[in-house]
Amino acid sequence: MKIITTAVIKGGAGKTTTAAALAQAGAAAGKRVLAIDLDPQGNLTAALAADPQRPGSYELLTGQQAAADVAQESPQGMHVIAAGADLAIIKSKPGSAKRLREALKPIRERYDLIVIDTPPQIGELTLNALETSTGLLVPLETDTGSLQGLYNIEDVAQEVTKSNAALFFTGIILTRYDGRPKLNRYLRDAIKESAAAANIPYLGEIRAGIAVREAQAMQKSLFDYAPKSNPAADYLRLFNKIMED
Repeated sequence: MKIITTAVIKGGAGKTTTAAALAQAGAAAGKRVLAIDLDPQGNLTAALAADPQRPGSYELLTGQQAAADVAQESPQGMHVIAAGADLAIIKSKPGSAKRLREALKPIRERYDLIVIDTPPQIGELTLNALETSTGLLVPLETDTGSLQGLYNIEDVAQEVTKSNAALFFTGIILTRYDGRPKLNRYLRDAIKESAAAANIPYLGEIRAGIAVREAQAMQKSLFDYAPKSNPAADYLRLFNKIMED
């Protein structure tokens, strides 16, 4: 059983899209999947067609509800613990970064894969995700801010491993990748070199494609909406790689 957090200290990197695609790929493969939305914006909740009005991650983290009670069934074939704006008022206190890990203990073995989406900054929610996870997947775009986002999350992850020895870097992927511009290829190579220097696996590129945005707008699984699209093929390859390791 794997618990994968998608995180990066940078907005617009494809973090939520990647979390959704992994959950959808798992469901399409017949795996038992739980997706947890820890971002107050609730974009993963929407992408997976979950109900944001039902109790979710806020109630779970504050001890108001048990994990089994807030894990709702999505029409896309997985369970989802939804997010709402009330997550933004979650406060830290001694030991509170382990709230999610403790709350999931009664149900975690029911699943083959748990995917956690996080806000694009470090705080109580991201730390809860990392304290719970066995793998950290960092989505990046080919832009000049990506390397700094990688360095920031790398520092945080290394600190978390002191209290969560099960956490490893699953790897780095490039999202919405278009290899035609020379600059993109240059930045891809720079990111690969940085990953190698830090002993972080580089897991390849997710090619750009409108199918991802269309599927999300319609709240459909990418693998139902456009199973033959380039992004679907790339995300399926990524899913298989993660589950094999």
